[in-house]
Amino acid sequence: MDNPLNVMTTLIIIGLFCLAFGYNWRARSWGIALLMFGMACMFGSIIYRVSLAIS
Repeated sequence: MDNPLNVMTTLIIIGLFCLAFGYNWRARSWGIALLMFGMACMFGSIIYRVSLAIS
């Protein structure tokens, strides 16, 4: 996975799935955890892209 597009696409897809499933089951504690993990994946893709631009 050296291609940055593949890394970002993977992070975004995983994040979207976690956000969707977490939102559907937000009444349960693991649904909230999925939402937080999905948000971390989304922020991770942004941080990854910024780190590529800086270096």
